[in-house]
Amino acid sequence: MINIDQALTIDGWMSPQELRWLARQAEKHQCIAEVGSYLGRSTRALAEHTPGVVYAIDDWYGPRDVDWLKPEDRELCFKKFLMNMRGLETKIRIVNTNHALASISKTPDMVFIDGDHEYESVVWDIQRWLPRVAKGGLICGHDSNHLGVIKALREVFGIYKVEPDTTIWYKEL
Repeated sequence: MINIDQALTIDGWMSPQELRWLARQAEKHQCIAEVGSYLGRSTRALAEHTPGVVYAIDDWYGPRDVDWLKPEDRELCFKKFLMNMRGLETKIRIVNTNHALASISKTPDMVFIDGDHEYESVVWDIQRWLPRVAKGGLICGHDSNHLGVIKALREVFGIYKVEPDTTIWYKEL
């Protein structure tokens, strides 16, 4: 049964409908790589519903494209993430690094990309993770309404899907 109540208590941009979609997908996947975790809103929805584990990949510096996040707030991102993940320690593997440099030792069957939204970065993330996704897996991401994301998706995939009434994009492999 999908329950996103805890995820909704965490600051972030994902809507309830987007969190429910992630939770439904997580139920079908054992090894999830999340590229960009910030405070853990989506991480929580994924980890609470997967029968496996979530690799949370982030440097916990916070979004680069906002001016309201002060240096002292950025220093607290990781601590807040850990607090938001209480009770899920066995379901989450933390990869504390810049997402452009990250890798994991396992083969993910789901990759969720929600890091930098600039075109070059999105292309990099997709091209870096696409060959690593298990056959029959899922690559997906957030913010399909951002121009950089749209351009990257069209270039890399050509055809991809967007979940109705959300900004979740996905490609089943």
